[in-house]
Amino acid sequence: MIHPENRLKGFWDFFVLAITVFAALEIPLSIVFNLTARAAFSLSSWLIAVVFIIDIIVNFNTAFQAGGKTVTDRKAVSLKYIRSWFGIDLAAALPVGLLLTMLSTPVSGIFALLRLNPLLKLPHVSRTLRKIGGANINPAILRLLLLFFWILLAAHLVACGWIFITGNPEGLDPITRYIEAFYWTITTLTTIGYGDITPAGNIQIIYVVFIELLGAGMYGLVIGNIASLIANIDVAKTQYREKLDKINAFLKYRNIPNTLQRKINNYYNYLWESRRGYDESVVLHDLPVPLKVSVSLFLNKEIIEKVPIFEKASEDLIKDIIMNLTPVVFTPGDYIVQAAEVGFDMYFISKGAVDVMSADEKTIYATLTTGQFFGEIALLLSMPRTATIKAREYCDL
Repeated sequence: MIHPENRLKGFWDFFVLAITVFAALEIPLSIVFNLTARAAFSLSSWLIAVVFIIDIIVNFNTAFQAGGKTVTDRKAVSLKYIRSWFGIDLAAALPVGLLLTMLSTPVSGIFALLRLNPLLKLPHVSRTLRKIGGANINPAILRLLLLFFWILLAAHLVACGWIFITGNPEGLDPITRYIEAFYWTITTLTTIGYGDITPAGNIQIIYVVFIELLGAGMYGLVIGNIASLIANIDVAKTQYREKLDKINAFLKYRNIPNTLQRKINNYYNYLWESRRGYDESVVLHDLPVPLKVSVSLFLNKEIIEKVPIFEKASEDLIKDIIMNLTPVVFTPGDYIVQAAEVGFDMYFISKGAVDVMSADEKTIYATLTTGQFFGEIALLLSMPRTATIKAREYCDL
């Protein structure tokens, strides 16, 4: 039984997606330009049919996720597939085009459209792209790409439909005829309609009216979706800007000095550059403990790799320490630790540099940088801090 997240299964799904898109582009062109008798069409039809049949077999042998578990029972897997996509996938896999080509009498007109059955596989495109690209592509960008894909595919099918009902009265070569039909499609769907290509006869008029109605509805839908998708391409940045606008409005309302306003703005700019505005503790809060530990170990792997005391520490000790870490940020010149105060915290430098100074700040004993730590003496021995530590630059601790 194939695991649903198997890497090879992902490659196979992408291959099937590519064949589906190829079929959606090639078959309508073959029908309207009467290319179905050519050897190339027979070869592509065989390829499409064989790939789709193999995909049915693969789906019958692919486990699925349910209730947080991977179901591998063959009967359960088969029943789920039969009740969902099997009927559509089977209809798409039938080599109708090949069967019609084998008939002694050529099939034309409305019956030729039976060759379009592989296009029944198209609903899988969005699902497969979301599955493959969901973890690596911004969801808003993925939705935008899918929107443009469906628009272009719809335009292609409408252009082929126009050629199908109008024919090629001027005897143009296939490329020129298709470009002319695609031009008519775009001008009609976008409601521009120059009027240089007009319908003749009732069937053509009905087709044009239908496409114009489709274009009018599609125009508003597309514009609204594009505006929404562009606004949500970087949700975090949008939220950050809104938050910064509110903070700046408050600072101006309370007449905070300009120097302090700049310092606050610089702090939030640093947070954006280093964390993209996300609060790790909020993101991790709702996760179950095992997932929280795994994510925390990944986020703090640089500290674990660079801090010497972790080299010989047990895995359980590392997990306990990591789960009790609280990320803090200090701006240049901030006091992190002051001499003689009671210490309850130990610090690991994730990013930045700090100066270890005498109580009067006249002597700098050392400068600590990424991967180093401080505060362990006062914490472990329950004694006052022995030095003052000041942030030299922006520090993630």
